[in-house]
Amino acid sequence: MIQIDDAGSGSFVGGTCIGFYRPETNEYYFDIIPVELYAIDNFKKKLYLDNVVEIAKKAFNALKVNQHETIEICRGYMFEKLKPWLTDNGFCWYVTQITGRIQEVVEKNFELYTIKLGLPEEYIKYTRYPFHFHKLLRWVLSDYSNRIPLCKVGWKSWQKLKDITPSISYAKMEHVNYYCLKCGKRIRKGSNVAVLKFYSNQLNYIYLHKGCEIQHLKAGDADTPATTLR
Repeated sequence: MIQIDDAGSGSFVGGTCIGFYRPETNEYYFDIIPVELYAIDNFKKKLYLDNVVEIAKKAFNALKVNQHETIEICRGYMFEKLKPWLTDNGFCWYVTQITGRIQEVVEKNFELYTIKLGLPEEYIKYTRYPFHFHKLLRWVLSDYSNRIPLCKVGWKSWQKLKDITPSISYAKMEHVNYYCLKCGKRIRKGSNVAVLKFYSNQLNYIYLHKGCEIQHLKAGDADTPATTLR
């Protein structure tokens, strides 16, 4: 049997991980749909779905999948073009809820992939929903020019928010266990911080070391008086 699952299709940061697993032998294969296929024009053409088929061809070749093996596919839209390809090539498949080892492996591989992109491991580890759109948006806006190329900018949700420009103020950090979303280092209690504020579906705050925010300042911006964060 071959199980097929995906991870990261709902993450604004990064592409999407597609995984293939044979439980009987504990063999698996995974690959990443490039984030470039989620650019505006490519996303409209759904080229990321075509790429799923290309990844599957490589996976089936690597795992030597035969037509006598049953194929289990995760529920969801990512495999819309894979299903007819499987049928046309004589494979027996069905859609089901994928759980267990394959789900764990694919999700872990996507997590490691995003860490390589620069997403802080602490942000993933200590955030209950680390790939929630608005949490990732805070990370992206902390270093916009370098991080927006890593994102699925073809999403309609991003098109509604792409013109966001955070305001900047300054304060002293009173909290503990906060990390700068620009450099990734811990922010010490009592240190001076830059506070980026913006509104998406709610009011959001980003805390950076003072100095890490420089690229966000525009000509004519004035520093606001420092306050204390409580």
